[in-house]
Amino acid sequence: MSLPRAVVIALFCLSPVLVAAQQKLGTYEDRIAVEDVMARYVWTVDSLDADGYVAVFAEDAVIDSNGVLMKGHAEIRKVVTGLIQRRDENKAKGLPAGNLYHVISSPRITFPKAGEALYQSYWQTMRKDKDGRMVTGGMGRSEDHLVKRNGQWLIQFRKLTVFTD
Repeated sequence: MSLPRAVVIALFCLSPVLVAAQQKLGTYEDRIAVEDVMARYVWTVDSLDADGYVAVFAEDAVIDSNGVLMKGHAEIRKVVTGLIQRRDENKAKGLPAGNLYHVISSPRITFPKAGEALYQSYWQTMRKDKDGRMVTGGMGRSEDHLVKRNGQWLIQFRKLTVFTD
């Protein structure tokens, strides 16, 4: 068998595997868009931008934080407005603001089927302690299910597991 013919046969045999792998990995544009949504999620919550935070979620989105459910934009907005309220209360008491700064690591993006993405990562939050040092506020794992609606990727379901051990 000639080399070119062997290459053609090998490519023909591998093409279903390559196509399946590409579908699981998604297009470059979709991967970048999902990464952008998740970056905006972190930046908006850390900068206490309630409108920007809600904008990365689908209207009917759900957050499950260790079994505590928040459903829809109105409840999800309370995540940031609650942080704002806590910051203001701390300032009034002369305490550190308590602002959180997220550190995200080991992100993994897959595309289970067309128009759906799964973003998994580990996270930790940092905050200033009373003595001015930065300390870890919490650590855990997140699993975000995103959907593509009207050409835009949005978080549909967010499961946060806070490490307690």
